Amino acid sequence: MQEETLFGEDIDDEDVDDQLDPLEISQAERRLVTQPYDLSLATLVDDIERDRLLLNIEYQRKYVWDRAKASRLIESFLINIPVPVCYFAENEDGTYEVIDGLQRITTIKMFLKDKFPLRGVSVLTELEGLHFSEMSPKDQRRLQNRTVRCIVITEDSHPDIKFDVFERLNTGSARLAHQELRNCIYRGELNTFLKSLAEENYFKNILGGLRNQRMEYAELALRFFALRSDFESYRPPLRQLLNTYMRDHQKEQPSTADILIFKETCKTVSRIFGEEAFRLPSKSSGKQLGAFNKALFDAIMLPLSFADRAKVIQKDDAVRKLRNNLIENEEFSTAIGRATADKSRMKTRTHAFSDGLKKIGIECALPQIPIK
Repeated sequence: MQEETLFGEDIDDEDVDDQLDPLEISQAERRLVTQPYDLSLATLVDDIERDRLLLNIEYQRKYVWDRAKASRLIESFLINIPVPVCYFAENEDGTYEVIDGLQRITTIKMFLKDKFPLRGVSVLTELEGLHFSEMSPKDQRRLQNRTVRCIVITEDSHPDIKFDVFERLNTGSARLAHQELRNCIYRGELNTFLKSLAEENYFKNILGGLRNQRMEYAELALRFFALRSDFESYRPPLRQLLNTYMRDHQKEQPSTADILIFKETCKTVSRIFGEEAFRLPSKSSGKQLGAFNKALFDAIMLPLSFADRAKVIQKDDAVRKLRNNLIENEEFSTAIGRATADKSRMKTRTHAFSDGLKKIGIECALPQIPIK
């Protein structure tokens, strides 16, 4: 997906190219375990109030249905019209989280708790304007006893398969980006830390005006820590690597040493390149900066995090020239332009910058990615 910004078209390379790469999951581990339930509306509301069923507002944005649409759902239950299946995910503690059907479940809870009257009902017109408490006892019982088919994706399912299911269910008009999905699925100390980095000026200053509307800043920070943690073992798909890192480190933030390296690397980038660091040359003379490129972020940030940054600053002119020359290089340009999650292209772009640093007398201990 590409997004038009103030500075041009930002390149999102965790896109179609990466999604075409198959998930690295052995056949024996490809588990998707589901359990169907037919739950009454009264049970759903009771489970919500007892925190057994969690309405994850972050996952599906916010409640957006108007009263007419909400009323039509309630009327559908009363006249026994089937409604779509809802999907829940089982958490480690045994609670369930709504991952598809938030609007319907929220509507049910709100109406049974007397939060709105029926408006615009077309069949049961005698109920127009009534709250739940104002309906006859017979209609109240009928509504409370209606059921919704709910499919629970159990904790026994493989985590990457579960994430894939979440992506497939994420088909609404306001689809969530990958990091927004991770923000909902892998909540914890790491997720909170990544979001906090989006407020740090030392990080924001190197992103050249990139908008942070879809958690782009948190994803870039995640990208840095995930790739740097085991760079020599890198293999696509990149989205799976990011998911795995967030899942494995969900309850902890990076070490103090790793956070310091990230901060120092950002400050070095800012001092050498400013806001142009990860922006390609503009194709339009009327724009200050070209498109933001995440693959260029990898190519610069990772080698610098393993380099002698004091010497980088001493040789700032040579380092700037290195970056500019690489962007004009055809092989490097290809490695940051398409199929950027590919293993050989990840190696090409990062080691081109790393080797360039060494040629101008700057030590860089970026691990090698072996290509068979």
